Amino acid sequence: MIPYNQAVEQLEEEKEEKSKIYTLNSIRIVTFLFGPLAAGYLVSQNYKAFDQREKVTATWIIAVVALIAVVGLAIFTSGIERFPKFVFPLAYAWGTFLLVQKFQGEQMKEHSAAGGTTFTIWRALLAGLICLVATLAIIFVILLMVPGALDE
Repeated sequence: MIPYNQAVEQLEEEKEEKSKIYTLNSIRIVTFLFGPLAAGYLVSQNYKAFDQREKVTATWIIAVVALIAVVGLAIFTSGIERFPKFVFPLAYAWGTFLLVQKFQGEQMKEHSAAGGTTFTIWRALLAGLICLVATLAIIFVILLMVPGALDE
């Protein structure tokens, strides 16, 4: 039988080996394609892998506020005929990229240098797709609660 302290050390080493992160490129692509909630999910999962759970809630709050802002701006600019529709996804994807690079960039480099593994782009895309479905469902429920919003 192994001593308790040794068993705890082994479990911690295994946990460190198994923690995977989403890459900066995956986060940028998924954010552009699927929106702020997808970015919030991927970034929060990285914080969990970096054992910074106190930042997970703040990440989700920022993602929800960003979603509300994007939807509000999209509604506000929908009446402008010549406004390019790709501006919002490009803006929040670029903003997310810069924020993640600033707040997680060093940890990502250290993770890679230590031989840490990353999730595939396919997993990130699936997570983004699920977040997009959740976003659309939330928007649809909100529209159902607003009288006359779906009458046109």
